[in-house]
Amino acid sequence: MTFSLPVRLGMNFLAGGLLMVALAYDWLGNVAHEIIGTVMLVLLIAHNTFNRRWYARAAKGGRNLRGWVNIVVIVSLLSTMLVLLVTSLMISRSMFSVLPLSGNYIARQVHGLTAYWALIIASVHVGMRWSMIMGVTSGWLRISDRSNVRTAVLRTLAVAIAAYGIHSSFVIGVRSRLMAEITMNFWDFSQPSLGFFLHIASIMVLYACSGHYAMKLASVLNLARNGRQDRLPDARKGRPWAIK
Repeated sequence: MTFSLPVRLGMNFLAGGLLMVALAYDWLGNVAHEIIGTVMLVLLIAHNTFNRRWYARAAKGGRNLRGWVNIVVIVSLLSTMLVLLVTSLMISRSMFSVLPLSGNYIARQVHGLTAYWALIIASVHVGMRWSMIMGVTSGWLRISDRSNVRTAVLRTLAVAIAAYGIHSSFVIGVRSRLMAEITMNFWDFSQPSLGFFLHIASIMVLYACSGHYAMKLASVLNLARNGRQDRLPDARKGRPWAIK
């Protein structure tokens, strides 16, 4: 079965949205949390199945800086998702409680820690592909003309949300969660949960912007490096002198 690229992108964004919602465990309750996590992992398995050829290409090596950054991010994301899968099976109290696995306090701590790392890495992963995503979206919406005004508005909006994401990082206590530090900085879900999701969404935009501009920087560095190599004599490039 094949799916068009817009459908696959939609599935990926749905998986990211489910990851964001799953962080609100105290609001969801255990059963809903496990259902959402299971659907998310199924979508991620489908995502890796669709992109299985990438792993074969990556194994061949020969990448530039941009390619190596991409490999590191994808391997890191895959690792966090595998840890989430294993720990979720170990600590399940509903859907997979019949499995002969036993979780403990440490497994729960690792599960929560990994979830926030997955959120950050997944956001960076999306940001690194933002140009491609916008190209596909523009084609799907039949937007063919380039508009400097539209681009400026979207960039300004992204920067504003990312700036709010810095504030949200302190509100949610992202650093403490990424470092597995004991903290009393928990979101009070007796308050409207919308605020929590807005904070998490802005944090995702912050790291997506970071990933997007990191890839632009890597492209600039690659061009500069290639430019320097082109100016070197053939012998310094490791090439034999041509025999005519």
